[in-house]
Formats: sequence, structure tokens, C-alpha cells
Amino acid sequence: MTTETKVLISVAIVTVALLGGGVWFMSNQTAGEQAKLSRPLMGETTPDQGAAHIPEGTTAEYSTNPPTTGPHYGKSQSAGIYDMPIPDGNLLHSMEHGAVIIWYKAANGSEDGGLSGQDIERLKQIFSSVAVNKKIMVPRENLDVPVALTSWGRLLKLQTIDEIQIKAFMETNEDRGLEKAPL
Repeated sequence: MTTETKVLISVAIVTVALLGGGVWFMSNQTAGEQAKLSRPLMGETTPDQGAAHIPEGTTAEYSTNPPTTGPHYGKSQSAGIYDMPIPDGNLLHSMEHGAVIIWYKAANGSEDGGLSGQDIERLKQIFSSVAVNKKIMVPRENLDVPVALTSWGRLLKLQTIDEIQIKAFMETNEDRGLEKAPL
């Protein structure tokens, strides 16, 4: 067997191995996505208020607190943890793109039902431990519970930090918005 033939055979074997690995990888990705899509969305279904874009700075009324659908701004909010409130219009656009949002109420006094600094740090750790890309964590001043999770058309309100529910909501509802678009 000539050196040229050996090289051609080696290249053919490597090519077949790479193609086979690629097909295997893609089929596993598709199977994982199918498994996710077969699970029902978590949280209460909320009234559909549409998905119209409105000018930045426009005030809109929403049927839920925090909002899950409705008129929103044309710019989505990037994934991440925020220590200051973000306009609902930007967050709704992110949910339209498939983001899941953890909203929390920070304590302003000893009896207001908000989360302590230690609780907020715990919530940040849970948030960071969930392996999804489209996720946002943000405070909400007028939240009527300590923690709420939203995705497009879904709302889960929690009286305590429930790590199991939070992780399950984020993993199940992430990237299941109206549009498959980046944040």
C-alpha cells in the first residue's frame, strides 16, 4: 500500500468519524429540545394582552403584576442579574423572545414581606446555577409576593424561595416565547 493510499484512507476514516459524531451530537440536541417541548409550561396561564410594539417610554396597563404579555418596547433587555428595576416594556420584549424572569421584592422594612439581602444573594446563586441562556433577574418595587417568575403568558408567584420550583420553571419555560430570537 502506497503512502498516498494510506493518507487517503486516513482522511476518509477521519471524515466519516467527524460526520458520524456531528449527526450523533445533533440528534442528541434535537432529542433534548423535543423532551423540553413535550413538558407542559409551568405557572398560571395569564390573559393574552397581545404583543404590539409601542414607543419607548410609553406607559401601558397590564392585567398581571408582574406583566407576562402586552404592549412593549421594540428593544429587549439583555440576559443577566439587575439590581435596579428595568422598564416592563423591555422585559416583555425579552419574554417574547423566550426569556424567563425572576422578579423579587427587596425588603424596605422589617414587615414589608420583601427579601433580605441574604435572601437576594441566595436567589442570585439559584439563578446562576440554572443552565439556560435567556434569563433575567430583576427587583420589582410593587410586587405583591416576595418572588415571582414569568415567561410569555405564564406567571408563578412564590411566598418563599423555592429552589426546586424556580429551577424547574426556568428550565421548562425558557426559550418558549412567541419568537425564537436573541435577547
